[in-house]
Amino acid sequence: MDSGNHTHFILAGFTLSPVLKTLVCTALIIIYILSVIGNLLTIITTSVDQHLQAPMYFFLRSLATLDVFFISTTVPKLLSVLVGTDKAINLSGCLLQLHLYLSGGGTVFYNLGVLSIDRYLAICHPLQYNTIMTSELCWKIVPCIWILGFLEFIPAILLMSRLHWGSSNIIDHFFCDTSALLRLSCSDTYVIETIVFYVACFPILSTLVLTIFSYFFIISSILRIASSSGRKKTFSTCSSHFIAVIITYGCCIFIYIRPAGTMTLGVEKPVAVFNSIITPFLHPFIYSLRNQQVVTSLRRIIKLHN
Repeated sequence: MDSGNHTHFILAGFTLSPVLKTLVCTALIIIYILSVIGNLLTIITTSVDQHLQAPMYFFLRSLATLDVFFISTTVPKLLSVLVGTDKAINLSGCLLQLHLYLSGGGTVFYNLGVLSIDRYLAICHPLQYNTIMTSELCWKIVPCIWILGFLEFIPAILLMSRLHWGSSNIIDHFFCDTSALLRLSCSDTYVIETIVFYVACFPILSTLVLTIFSYFFIISSILRIASSSGRKKTFSTCSSHFIAVIITYGCCIFIYIRPAGTMTLGVEKPVAVFNSIITPFLHPFIYSLRNQQVVTSLRRIIKLHN
């Protein structure tokens, strides 16, 4: 294929033995199904139960919807790559997948930041919480973070669509990630790499700062609770949220908040698996299924339909 004429690429995926490939495909299918079911249960339970109409559950519904969307941008195509049925992807499909992946990931960070602020207000300012965090405000916040998340990467994607491509059309990744795709271009990609770097930094670092400050005040407030059982209950809820935050931010900072070309794809791909597949799988179990109110409501719903 001549330079600059690529319309299709081939996703290399992972080099695995037939036995290991079967095990990985089976694990991916199970993880994907459990992730979709777990997040759908969160959406349904917090939507139909009148006891779960607090702002936190509104933001959890948004996060669960994002997680279903986010994991679906990579897993179906990865499965087709692993089984060898469809490793090809055209340029438009590749850029669309990249845009959906980056936008979904960026919106997840905004959602986690909002959840952190919500927990801060609920724990540190309980008397003013209902006055500040109204349903009207929630309905303004969520559409705004979705719109911002899905618009901010469009300039970089449009610039990528104008690139010329070299002699190789093999993307050494399991999806169209930025670094793997730009390695194939024979054009100057410095401007695009810079844009992606700073645009990715904004949702990650801005919400990380909000989260750190929120949890600093949350932990300080928990330590001032006189009852040991009260401290334990509050800390149990917040600790699970904090674990999810560490995992999500850690993976993305490791992948994106660094100079281009400083990490081999052999290291980046396993971290990308954790970020794009394992994290949305863990979210419903960390945020919802460890929440006693959600579990109780889920049991109530199941009993009503039996």
